[in-house]
Amino acid sequence: MRFCITAFLLSMFCLNAVRAEEKEAPAGAKSRKFQFTYTAILDTIPEGAKSVDLWIPIPQDNPHQTITNLTFKSDPAPDIGLEPELNNRIAHWKFNAAQAKGKSVTMIFDCVRKEISAKDLDKARDLTGDEKKLLDKWLQANNLVLVGGDFVKVADAATKGATKPNEIAKAAYDYTITNMKYDKPADKPGWGKGSTQWACDMKFGNCTDFHALVMSIGRTKGVPVKFELGALIPTDKKEGPVPSYHCWAKFYLGGVGWVPVDAAEAATHPTMATYYYGNLTADRVQFTNGRDVNLVPKQAEGPLPFFGIPYGEADGKKIPVSRAFAFKDLDK
Repeated sequence: MRFCITAFLLSMFCLNAVRAEEKEAPAGAKSRKFQFTYTAILDTIPEGAKSVDLWIPIPQDNPHQTITNLTFKSDPAPDIGLEPELNNRIAHWKFNAAQAKGKSVTMIFDCVRKEISAKDLDKARDLTGDEKKLLDKWLQANNLVLVGGDFVKVADAATKGATKPNEIAKAAYDYTITNMKYDKPADKPGWGKGSTQWACDMKFGNCTDFHALVMSIGRTKGVPVKFELGALIPTDKKEGPVPSYHCWAKFYLGGVGWVPVDAAEAATHPTMATYYYGNLTADRVQFTNGRDVNLVPKQAEGPLPFFGIPYGEADGKKIPVSRAFAFKDLDK
């Protein structure tokens, strides 16, 4: 009898965890349907290498996107795994190094992406004790995302005494877009690693640096923040190249759920700053979740800060992998 009660309580805990993780903001009025082509090229193989591993992310269905017609153009076909901690789906190839140079793999899929539009943010409440336990991983530090310690002074200054969850989230967002410049200068390397310290010291970077700062402020002040990475789909044409990856963040507000923000897009499009707190356009696709990402099978060189572009290793050592992204609108 005791076993049955324990099993029941455990099942209820897991169910509540799923509900907390899945409580996404509702869809907005807009959507977009497109085909996405993701290509990775192994063009730099070290002399004397014996074997090469290659990984790319596989997008998944979620409340705001539906993935169909997913195919791979590769020889051999990939092994596909699911990383359980962050729920990332990953394609993996292992090649003989002698045959790997110049090898390319391509993933093609159709995506219907919905706008996200959070509601009733002013009704947000503090997390319950159970919610804090369920969402604990989104309150903790990552390798390059600071939480607590010396960063408390920065978080306090950024939020200026805000105590309500929605006030803290909005203050973190506003502070980031006010104090950071979106810039990727070739002569000033170091940006693009998703580092809170870099964001605080240099005050410029790409989307990963912006959202590292957002995460650090929110988490330090007790508001869970998660990280999502994918790509932005151009809006000025119907097909063509997609320049690179793109990321955004989501705050979890008690009684409301996950509230999206895109501080990098707000900084580059100031007239959209109000919109990008609580809303995301449909012009994107999500590939992966989280920071400190382990692959399947696990890579040799330790967790990746984030995972969106292809990753490769030769005999367990990281190697550069070229990439090309492209899209084609499918809306009639």
